[in-house]
Amino acid sequence: MRSQACNRFLAASLAMLLLLAGPKFMALAADEAAVEAGRLKGIEYLKSKQEADGSWVYEGHSVGITALCTLALIENGVPLYDPVVDKGYKRVRKGVDGELKQTYDLTLAALLLARVGDRADKALIRTIGARLLAGQLESGGWSYTCPAVDATSLASSARGTKRKAGDGDNSCTQFGVLGLWVCSRYGVSIDEAMQLVAARFVDSQNEDGGWTYNPKGTKTDSTGSMTSAGLFCLTVARATKIRQELQKAPAVRGSATAKGAEKATLLGDPIYSKGFTQVGYYAKSMSPGSARYFMWSVERLGVLLGLEKLGDVKWFDQGSTALLKSQKPDGSWPDSKESPADTAFAILFLRKANLGSDISRLLEGEPEQAFCIPAREGTPRFATLQEAITSAQPGETIRIDGNGPFRCQNDLFKQDLTLTAGFGYAPVLEYAVGYDATGLRYRPERDAVAQALFTVESGTVTLEGLRLQMDPPAGSNTIPWRILQVNGGKLRLLNCALSEGTKRGIVAISSNGTGEIVIKNSLLSTSATAIQLNMTGDESVTIDNSVIFATKGIDVAGKGLLSLLLSASAIHTAEGITAEKFTGEIHSKAMHCVFKCDSLGSTFLTADASNTGRTWEGRNNVYNVGKWVGAKGKPAVQVKDPASFSKFFDGGDVDPSKLTISFVNSRRPGTSTHGLNSQEWDLSEKSELAFSAKKYGILAAITGPGGGFSRFREEISYNQWIKGETPLSVAELEPLAKN
Repeated sequence: MRSQACNRFLAASLAMLLLLAGPKFMALAADEAAVEAGRLKGIEYLKSKQEADGSWVYEGHSVGITALCTLALIENGVPLYDPVVDKGYKRVRKGVDGELKQTYDLTLAALLLARVGDRADKALIRTIGARLLAGQLESGGWSYTCPAVDATSLASSARGTKRKAGDGDNSCTQFGVLGLWVCSRYGVSIDEAMQLVAARFVDSQNEDGGWTYNPKGTKTDSTGSMTSAGLFCLTVARATKIRQELQKAPAVRGSATAKGAEKATLLGDPIYSKGFTQVGYYAKSMSPGSARYFMWSVERLGVLLGLEKLGDVKWFDQGSTALLKSQKPDGSWPDSKESPADTAFAILFLRKANLGSDISRLLEGEPEQAFCIPAREGTPRFATLQEAITSAQPGETIRIDGNGPFRCQNDLFKQDLTLTAGFGYAPVLEYAVGYDATGLRYRPERDAVAQALFTVESGTVTLEGLRLQMDPPAGSNTIPWRILQVNGGKLRLLNCALSEGTKRGIVAISSNGTGEIVIKNSLLSTSATAIQLNMTGDESVTIDNSVIFATKGIDVAGKGLLSLLLSASAIHTAEGITAEKFTGEIHSKAMHCVFKCDSLGSTFLTADASNTGRTWEGRNNVYNVGKWVGAKGKPAVQVKDPASFSKFFDGGDVDPSKLTISFVNSRRPGTSTHGLNSQEWDLSEKSELAFSAKKYGILAAITGPGGGFSRFREEISYNQWIKGETPLSVAELEPLAKN
């Protein structure tokens, strides 16, 4: 039998001893540079402690500690496809496949699997949800273990299992609650379970406003971590009720209740308010000797509620100063068991990781005016995107706090500007015919600006986490419709999805003249051409970790030098690259891409059997093509397979392959619809590539708006992006071949 101390894993050995005695600790304002340095040292320490099999060590809780450490690395910006993260994730996934029963381990595994976001993990997460539900006691709490049931117990006909008697403890209970909330995102119903949770904490609050490890404790038993746990559980229970009400009556979303009043109501509740006062007292006492589990509990509550202060203390300044003072030279934090758990908790605190951002959003509600300029004093809000663009100054960011759909008015961009999705949102921006400066409605058959959703005239325009959807009016097939028109400047797309729902021959991105286009983590889906370039000079196009799904991938016309870089992308088209009306040069580089095309480029060449004016270099690409390259529709007869293709371009394509490409959900190019998910272009288990040591195609978990954008914006690479750089995903793919 394991010792009680072992079973209290993640409670930092002694869940009831959360505040160590000592002189009062005076905290200074957090030094951002010092916090960053502390986090980075902690990250490197955790990486160094990973075992060869991908695990971290904590007796009796291999899955739980491995999930915790891997999650801490991801939340601190380590990419999902970093070899250390990848090994940790695979180790946890393998552990969940077995008879995992421990409450702590189940919840941490669910957190990690949900954070990674692989569609194949849905069944595992639902199994975890079934076990957590089965493990809830009559008291509404949890103990150390749960029954090893499977997801079939979630069926309504099977949900009659009688809960066992017992109190459990509040440490296991807060993990059970957190785990169930995560599983509820995957269709696990938790409404009844959260009602029991709420009743448990309402009934067991101590006179001082706090809670204890054992719900039958006395006033003197209240502790900081358990008081934070009590408030956290009540918050989740309230969020569950809000979500339930919104599902029953979606119109409530537009009421005053849905616009921030919920958090105020929660904080004003007598039970909650009393506990909140007590947790402020505990937060003030955080010091270098405080248990990291307690500090992490404080951090989760502060971030969840979006509060800078708990009581009258700036909890992050207090806690981060204390943590930096107690960090060891090797980057770790002291732990009596010499486990990495305390280091994981510490860097989660320093990152201000929000493991329940959807709860925060439910409490805040969607603002009445979705468009805002967050960096400006007072965060001004606007009713329409057009109003926000008019108000924006060069270099500012417009954030969209809502999913929409929002009807746009042929907006014109003439300066540096960023449009980004608010946290937890995937805004849908739809095409509509707008009005000119005199107030008259545009006529698309005459006015070029009305033929596009957005037009970029100058400056650097960055679009992040958006769904751009275009469905032109009926009877307008002869009009050259484009979702994005670029007439100058630079266009940068990050985690966007461009699509059409009607077969009107729409072009996703059209460019006239010269400039630069960068497409990262995105999906371009149309019935016609994904990217149309009408060049008058030199232009560069970079496509990284993206899906091109169209009849034509890239169509080039005009003159000049086109520099084309394709990295870790899926090109799924009838025609890959066409250049029938182009008289300039094309320099192409492709790395770790998958090409599934009827023809790679029937008009790519300038003359039959000649590579004059064309270069193609790269490495580790896979080609499933019916026809290769040619001129004016006539194929170059000497190109018959990947090897001869590389030879045709002087050996520029290193180690090309023709292994079978099979996507998860195969579609015919040109059959665009709205709502396509980039994960449909992940490689299926039927593909020969799925078992290859090398990695090809997209990194699906960080592709597209919504979850993909949420994951990528937490990575270190996002910091490079916002500085104007384009970090390529092949830097993440190549190390995995050695993993």
